[in-house]
Amino acid sequence: MNAPFRPGLAGPCKSAPMTKPIRTLGAAVVALATPALLAAPAAADARGAAAKVETRLGDDTRLTLAIGSAGYDSHRREDGYRGGDGYRRDLNQWGQSDREVRDLTRDAVQTCRQAVRQEARYLGYRDIDIDEDRRVRQVGPRGFFVTFDEVEFEGRRRDREARVTCEIRRGDVVSLEGLPRPARGRAPPPRRGW
Repeated sequence: MNAPFRPGLAGPCKSAPMTKPIRTLGAAVVALATPALLAAPAAADARGAAAKVETRLGDDTRLTLAIGSAGYDSHRREDGYRGGDGYRRDLNQWGQSDREVRDLTRDAVQTCRQAVRQEARYLGYRDIDIDEDRRVRQVGPRGFFVTFDEVEFEGRRRDREARVTCEIRRGDVVSLEGLPRPARGRAPPPRRGW
């Protein structure tokens, strides 16, 4: 089965180099970049994370290979301002992800709806219908302008439609504009300074 190895059994031994010399610059770049390409998936921490590998070619020459997403990238320092050391993806100018903005927007719309309903009931309207036509604009980390295009106020004698705008800061309504005043009778003064 397994015979012992004896020199000269397989023929004369020649010592020949296994690799061919690299003759072009393109082949040299590919040869040097291959370890970086193989190491890039191992260097990536999370799905879609950018990887950067540097290879030293000479005393003052380096080859840098950066692989990553082509999405909207933002750099963020530890203190929350843009630019700097930390590397974050898909953040708005206040350092919030799309999910955080969606949650804050939903809360702002709900707060504005509640304020419109409370003020309309205080002014004497019996029913308030707020349509889904709305515009929301973020003006700060927790500040929003919410505009409802069609709000129907139903009183005893007639219905009115108006465009209502709320300003929300830190989860509280700061200003409320566009509420129609009742035409007849004594209307109470507006509350809370808006």
